[in-house]
Amino acid sequence: MILNYDVAIFGGGIAGVSAAVTAARGGKNVILIEQSAVIGGNATGGLVNPFMRFWLNDEILCGSFFKELLEELREKDAIWQNCFDSEILRLVLMQKLENVTILFRTIPISVVTSDNRIKSVTVKSALGNEYTVVSPLFIDATGDGSLSYIAGCSFESGDELKHENQGTTLMFVLANVNFDKVLSSVRDDPENFFPWVSPSQKVISVGGYFKEVRKARENGLNYPVDYFFFTQLPGNGRVTVNTTHVWVKTTDDFEISKAIKELHKQVETVYVFAKKYVPGFEESYIEKISTYLGVRESRRVAGLYQFSGEDVTEKKKFEDGVVKAVYGVDVHKKEEKTNPRDNNAIPRYEDYYEIPIRSLISKEFENLGIVGRNFSGTFLGQSAARIMPTCADMGEAIGKLAGKVRLSFYEILER
Repeated sequence: MILNYDVAIFGGGIAGVSAAVTAARGGKNVILIEQSAVIGGNATGGLVNPFMRFWLNDEILCGSFFKELLEELREKDAIWQNCFDSEILRLVLMQKLENVTILFRTIPISVVTSDNRIKSVTVKSALGNEYTVVSPLFIDATGDGSLSYIAGCSFESGDELKHENQGTTLMFVLANVNFDKVLSSVRDDPENFFPWVSPSQKVISVGGYFKEVRKARENGLNYPVDYFFFTQLPGNGRVTVNTTHVWVKTTDDFEISKAIKELHKQVETVYVFAKKYVPGFEESYIEKISTYLGVRESRRVAGLYQFSGEDVTEKKKFEDGVVKAVYGVDVHKKEEKTNPRDNNAIPRYEDYYEIPIRSLISKEFENLGIVGRNFSGTFLGQSAARIMPTCADMGEAIGKLAGKVRLSFYEILER
């Protein structure tokens, strides 16, 4: 079956949804193809929380699509500061896709190209059906750069020295936590926590419990890292836990599968630790475990401009800047320092940087956009820009461009 659309978007995470909705609002007939049965990617099925910093002083830096999400979550009492309810976000995102054709449980399997254009993409559903998607414009928001990889695009993966990827994480939610006990621990022994932890913070976000981790290990518990890290969620006594870590080659299917297996063991270990050693978690229970493996970085597709760590640290602005962001370089490395408290200094937010539209356009195919964590960046540049608000803004930027051009994303560069 031949499927003809003005814009074909692969990947239903927050970047892909943002691109699809924005392009449809621009008058285009859009299809969104997602490999799973869950919309929202890591923001929903991945239980990644909170939305990392998207403001500078009193200014919200993000685009209109992400602002809409914030407002609608507030209307539904599903967000507290920057922490949100993943299930309500799923509903909000699905509502926004009303004018977009969605094909769930489907992946790209082959690509036809000619010169510097993608002509069509053949996809296959979980039912075994194959479809050929024909479109003048394609957007890769798969996170792993899967469409670009099949098309033959050049890419990088891992750091530039050892080609090691960032650590993977399996997020999970604990409920029935006693926050009074948590805050009491922070007040009584601040040196037992990272420097940014405060008992007066609006959202309870705690990383540390170094003494408890050491004690648990002395007692024989195979605890995965040197800290316990969780953040308050909307609701009563709910937290999202971002503590498990496994380092693997994230472009290797078998290593990814082994990581998922190992991380489930770590979830149970961290849960046992919390109930036994952490004040306030004695009566907690596992509410849910992420459907998706939390992959921070796999393929970074080559674009017309490679966004770098220097662009982040130097707060660089561009003539074709389309995304404003403030979140800094954030790499989850294997190495741990002698004192884990040194791993997390208090960040300084003094100015924003920009991401140019060229970083969201393939250098090899004029009709291919690349958004989300597979956009064109160096290892350090991507580590800053991979957060959900920034990815949503990338999607909005390429979606707006798709609404303005007809056959090629390069058209904007010629104007």
